[in-house]
Amino acid sequence: MSFLSLKNVSKRYGSSLAVENFNLNVEQGEFISFLGPSGCGKTTTLNMIAGFEEPTTGSIEINGKDVTNTAPNTRDIGIVFQSYALFPHMTVAENVGFGLEMRGIHKEDRRQRVMETLNLVRLTQLADRFPKSLSGGQRQRVALARAIVIKPQLLLLDEPLSALDAKIREKMQMELRNIQHEVGVTTILVTHDQAEAMAMSDRIAVMNFGRIARLGAPFEIYEKPGDRFTSNFLGSTNMFDGEVSEQSGDMVVVNCNGVELSVHGKGTKGSGITVGVRPEKIELVGAGLGIIDAKIKTRIFLGTSWAYQLESSLGALDVTLQNTGHEVAGEGAVVGIAWPSDAIRIFAEG
Repeated sequence: MSFLSLKNVSKRYGSSLAVENFNLNVEQGEFISFLGPSGCGKTTTLNMIAGFEEPTTGSIEINGKDVTNTAPNTRDIGIVFQSYALFPHMTVAENVGFGLEMRGIHKEDRRQRVMETLNLVRLTQLADRFPKSLSGGQRQRVALARAIVIKPQLLLLDEPLSALDAKIREKMQMELRNIQHEVGVTTILVTHDQAEAMAMSDRIAVMNFGRIARLGAPFEIYEKPGDRFTSNFLGSTNMFDGEVSEQSGDMVVVNCNGVELSVHGKGTKGSGITVGVRPEKIELVGAGLGIIDAKIKTRIFLGTSWAYQLESSLGALDVTLQNTGHEVAGEGAVVGIAWPSDAIRIFAEG
C-alpha cells in the first residue's frame, strides 16, 4: 500500500477544470516534485493534499486513511510556503516552536526539539534573532525547521526556493535534499524550475493542463521524455519534422528536409513524424565529417560551457559544449555536426 494515494482526483472551479483525473501513488520517504508551467494545476493539487481545497471528484489517502474531506489540521502535514510566512514579532526559536506550542508540548520538551531541529538546519546560533535580521536563505531554513519540528508524516513545499538568488538556491537545493534524507519524511515539492526538480526529486510528475504528462525518475524522463511538451519543459531539444522513408528492424529512417536520419523506434512509411536531439548530445566535427554541415551563427561563453546556434539544412540548431579549457570554433565557421546513434528520439505530440 502506498503512503500517499490520489485516485481520480479532479478540481473544477465553475466551468474551469484545474485538475483532471489525477492519479498518483507515493511511497513512504519518497521525494516527488510536481513540475509544470503556471496554471497547470500543480499548486491546486498540493492544496487538495493539504486540505485547503476539496476535490470535486476522487479521493486522497494518507497512510491508509481517507482524508478527502478532513480538515487540514487533522492531516499531520508540515508546509513550507513560497513567502515563508514567519511571524516577524517572534524570534527564530519561537517561530520554530510555535507548532509545538499549539500542540500542547511541554515547555522543556519543546525547547529541546526546537534546538535539535535548529541544529539540523544549522541555525542554532541564530535562535534569538528576529526574521528581519536574517538572509533569504536563513529565513527559508527557519520555515523548513518550523515545518519539520512537529515531525509530520508528510511535508509539502510550495515553491520554497523561488525568492532566493541563483547561487543560494542551488546551495539550498542540496541542503533541503540532505535534510529530507536525514529526517526521512515523505515530501511533495511544487516548482516550475526543471533544474530544481531534477536536482531534488526521486521522481518528477510533469504536469500540463491539470494532468500528469510524464512521471518518472529525473534521468529517465530527461533522457526519454516521450512527447514534445515534456522534452521542452525539461531543458531544450532540437526538433525536426520529417517523413518516415524506411523501417528496418528496430530502426526507422526519417527524411527531414532531404536529410535522412536513423532513429530507434517504429513508424509507418510515408507518415509524418517528429524527431529530436538534445543540444548537449551534439558534437562539432570537421566540415564534411558529420551527419551534415552547419554554419556557426552565434557562440556564447558561459564559463562551464559554450552555447552555439547553428544554421543548417535541418534548420536552426542549438548546441552546448562543455568547456574543456581549449578554444573552440568561432562564429562564421563551417563545421560538421554529429551525435551518438542513441541520442536522437521520436516525439509524440503533447
